[in-house]
Amino acid sequence: MLLGKYSVDVINEGSMLVDGGIAFAGIEKEEWSKFASPDEKNRIRLGVNQVLIRGSDVNILIDAGLGTKIRESKRKAMGLSASVTMEEKLANFGLTTDDITHVVFSHLHFDHCAGVTEISGNDILPVFANAVFVIQVEEWQAAVAPDEISKSSYALKDFLPLQQTGRLKLVNGNIEITDGIFLEVTGGHTKGHQIVRVEDEKSNFIYIGDICPTSFHLDSDRHEAFDIYPLNTITARKRLLRYASKRKSIIFFPHDLGGNLYRIIEIENVYKAVKA
Repeated sequence: MLLGKYSVDVINEGSMLVDGGIAFAGIEKEEWSKFASPDEKNRIRLGVNQVLIRGSDVNILIDAGLGTKIRESKRKAMGLSASVTMEEKLANFGLTTDDITHVVFSHLHFDHCAGVTEISGNDILPVFANAVFVIQVEEWQAAVAPDEISKSSYALKDFLPLQQTGRLKLVNGNIEITDGIFLEVTGGHTKGHQIVRVEDEKSNFIYIGDICPTSFHLDSDRHEAFDIYPLNTITARKRLLRYASKRKSIIFFPHDLGGNLYRIIEIENVYKAVKA
């Protein structure tokens, strides 16, 4: 879709199996199973998606997905299809990995960043030769030295090689990374979680990250067990949904199956997502 001087496209990487009780913490199975049908192991499918923003002088990838480093046995356990390289995914848009100018991470959980590096011989190297890698400094610090709760969600091999590129940009707080593209810290899901807004006078787009991973998580009492600070997640989500409904924003939920774009409407203090 066109948004002012930028085009915004979804890159769909398929789906993965996740325990339903983890994806929908604190919600009765009878309720969440209407949204996602569990298998015999209580697992449901969540989408794995990234967003590509293209402008006249920038090609910005938001999150990098799972990539190709995952062992075949783990891919099978996670219900993943055959891995597709980032080069193959970008070819659909007439781009190569060398054309990407920025990779912005909402956070550094493996399903959002593993695809930024790949195995090359005995080494693990960055996929993107020219990109600036943009991460909140709080997120980097939390990922490099994770606490007991979050350590299973981070893998150093996914992002530590970025340090050697000279193109790792650790930012502190809300910034505009290029004309009309803003990063906004939310915390909640992780300590340094951030969302991305593309904005001009007439239109705007929000990549909401795992503050609202699917359209089912719109209700204020719904969150993931992965959330380190669930109350902060809920507070940030309410604020962003209020903003999105007033501004008629296009919004994207990274773990929705199908990778659809939505608008948010508010009906009697309840937020609903309708396909854009």
